[in-house]
Amino acid sequence: MTPSPADRLVRTRRKSGRTTGHPLPRTEFAALRRQLDDLHAGTGAAVALAGEPGIGKTTLISALAAQGRAHTLTVVAATGRTGTGPPVVVGTEPTLVLLDDVHLLDTAHRDQMQLLIELTTTAPVLLVLAYRDRQLSRGAAAVLSRAAARGQLTQHRLGPLDLGQTRELLGDRPDLTRLHAEGDGNPLYLQLLAAADTEAMTDAHLILLGELAELADRELRVAQAAAVLRTPGSAELLAAVAELDVTETLSALDTLTELDLMRPVQLLPRFAFRHDVVRRFVYAQIGPSQRLAAHRRVETELLARGAPVIQRAHHIARALDTGRPEQLPVLIDAARSTMHDAPADALEWLESALQVLPEGDDRWYEAQVLALRAQLLRGGRCDVQQLVHTFLPRAVRIPGGDFSSTMAVAVRVRRIQGRHAEASVLIREGLAALRGTHPCAPSTAVAMHTELAALALDRLDQEAARLNAREAATIARQHGDRLGEAAAVAQMAMAHLLAADSDAADRAADIAADLVDTTPDSSVVTNLPALYLVGATEDALHRFTEAQRHLSRGADEARRTGQRFILPAILTSLGAVELQRGLLDRAGRTLEEAAELLEPEGTSTARASVAALLALVRYWRDSDREAAAVIALGDQALALVRDQGPAEDAIVPCLLADLLIKVAEPERGRRLILDALGGPEMPRIAPPNRSRWYEALSTAALRMGDTRDASRWVDLAEASVRNLSVSRQGFLMRARMRLYAARGETSPALADAEQAVECFAGRGLDLDLCRTMAAAGTVLVDAGRTDDARAWLGRAAALAEQCGSARLVDRVRRQQSRLVPDTSTRGGDPLAVLTERERQIADLVSRGMTSVEVAHGLFLSVRTVDTHLGRIYRKLGVSNRASLARAMLRSHPTALAGEPR
Repeated sequence: MTPSPADRLVRTRRKSGRTTGHPLPRTEFAALRRQLDDLHAGTGAAVALAGEPGIGKTTLISALAAQGRAHTLTVVAATGRTGTGPPVVVGTEPTLVLLDDVHLLDTAHRDQMQLLIELTTTAPVLLVLAYRDRQLSRGAAAVLSRAAARGQLTQHRLGPLDLGQTRELLGDRPDLTRLHAEGDGNPLYLQLLAAADTEAMTDAHLILLGELAELADRELRVAQAAAVLRTPGSAELLAAVAELDVTETLSALDTLTELDLMRPVQLLPRFAFRHDVVRRFVYAQIGPSQRLAAHRRVETELLARGAPVIQRAHHIARALDTGRPEQLPVLIDAARSTMHDAPADALEWLESALQVLPEGDDRWYEAQVLALRAQLLRGGRCDVQQLVHTFLPRAVRIPGGDFSSTMAVAVRVRRIQGRHAEASVLIREGLAALRGTHPCAPSTAVAMHTELAALALDRLDQEAARLNAREAATIARQHGDRLGEAAAVAQMAMAHLLAADSDAADRAADIAADLVDTTPDSSVVTNLPALYLVGATEDALHRFTEAQRHLSRGADEARRTGQRFILPAILTSLGAVELQRGLLDRAGRTLEEAAELLEPEGTSTARASVAALLALVRYWRDSDREAAAVIALGDQALALVRDQGPAEDAIVPCLLADLLIKVAEPERGRRLILDALGGPEMPRIAPPNRSRWYEALSTAALRMGDTRDASRWVDLAEASVRNLSVSRQGFLMRARMRLYAARGETSPALADAEQAVECFAGRGLDLDLCRTMAAAGTVLVDAGRTDDARAWLGRAAALAEQCGSARLVDRVRRQQSRLVPDTSTRGGDPLAVLTERERQIADLVSRGMTSVEVAHGLFLSVRTVDTHLGRIYRKLGVSNRASLARAMLRSHPTALAGEPR
């Protein structure tokens, strides 16, 4: 088929459009830059770049061409798409040859490619080949495989962009994390997703238009049929929708798979697009009337095949036939069935039904209540008072399960969002009226009593929380509601903790964890708040490993199903757990995702909590130079809750106060804690949580030089931890350590430090464990106990590296620099601070080897080598490879003699 001028324009733009503004694959580009240097010196090489469509192969080739020209090299570029084949290279001048789209190279030119590869072994030619490996012909694959086996070809497979590179590509936008996940880090798909809310034609659109322009009519019809189907379809179903016979459809599918537009999936012979972004793009190119007709053909076929209502509903909603009233119950039933698995789909189907249902019809009321529940689950804005004042009087016309379940969801959402007053009103007014018109469903009663327990816990009312949680657990157990029971028992654990009964709290938490662990994901999604409550309870009990597991599971299911109402709360709790476990990078990513979700509609208190936690993450993760920026973030968090009232969220001011005390503003931090918690007795916070803040107040007093005041706070901390878990006693022990140290009493300070370490290590509080060891090391340095200090600081340094805390690394390094050099090992060798692996890597790097070369030689990843290298730099006090080489030479003057550099 001869391409039209428009087609040729599209195909030209298809390749040129990927050369600007794209982040480059760092590792591969660095390796190619080094090979350019070798080429300039007269050494050739052959390199293959493979990867998914749109992953950045052409971008990398274009950047390399620019580098080659900057090196004044001869640059020859060609593409397999033109049909002219690889260029013929002659002469002795260093030449960079770039051959893109090798998968399109015809058989006649394959030998030329092989000759070029062989030429790189004897001539100054750097050959770079780029291709889509799924579309590579067997012959071309054989040529490349033989060359690689002979050592003539280095192969790289380009991977997806990381989140930072996605930010570089798209800019810092609020939906960045979602786009990165949805686009799988592929630059082409990311640009299409980012442009989805505009009508502008981008280069990414033109790339896919170029792929579609290559299709004959038959292949295009099958591709459009697959786009309408949405889910993987069989050849028979695709044939019916495309109005082709099966033989024609199979032939078209062969072509589509060869072009890698579609791929076979699953064990059955079904076919889907290579990525859903491609499917959506193809769907968008179909005309409105064609879409309508195609959806109706799909629905007819699915009905004839006895497909479930959920499969039919998607197509009915897009092509509702008012002459077929039997379709409306399908939409409502399907929405009810998929409410928790895909609330966005449920809402779309209900809105389609509501467009044709007459207001006042029984089905209209039913659809309205279900639509409200779907909207709540999605986390969207909606007027829940409408549920009570508009629909409650007509509840007799609405299925009881639908109405009461929607009531329960409304209460949960409002309480989780921090709108406690609205949640209380809904429980009081809604349940009172509901009992007069409808039997209350057991699951609704369980949910309501559990929420009453949660509200009581927020008021620190232990007795009311215990009674409501017990009632919820009893009802749930009687009706086999395992998730409802898990949520209620978790609230009972919190009530026990509030009463300072740690043993009872742990027993209840064990029961709750077992209930959710033995419940499959398909059931868990019907009550994700139960999983959240279990994880949050474990967090409160300092069972951080279990909390991380349950909260991570909840986050995964909330993302998968689109239940956005619960996701910010889960992510906030998960981020706090990861912070306490010392997983600083992971905590930062988790909290940034939570902040992104809360940005449009989150309450001030929720956004403030995330901002305060992020400030703490960045404080520990970054160096001392970043303190001002961290405090500014903390001040923003404080401003968000300043007008909410002192009882609305006490933890945000306390978190900021903790930061202020650390960065030499102890008096301001002290005032914030006492104002937020209601004075020295801290009546606005649960007793188990007081020891942490008494320690902060004691630290503030010591920073102000008032040991008597510090001693008072230590005494209060000691009283607050009686009957509590050992992890909470760690805060007391560390406060006492600092107090003894301030008095110059080193031995009791060290004894308390050891007890604090035992408390924190037993529950996974790695960040506090590292802080304690670093503080103890400082005490020992001040006391002149060098050997003991070296041991404590060595352990702290290793853990600080593991946590990814630049601040703690710097802090430990400063204390280590005060130590007298240890000459007791290796004859005074300054490299004694390195591990065997670090010495091995330092030696190879000092000999001029790159990280890639070291990684290949030691069978490590490049990232692992670079991580070790960073630790080597810090331990030896050097900043780059050259200074490392000098340090190695000073240590062993003959070690590198005669070795190439």
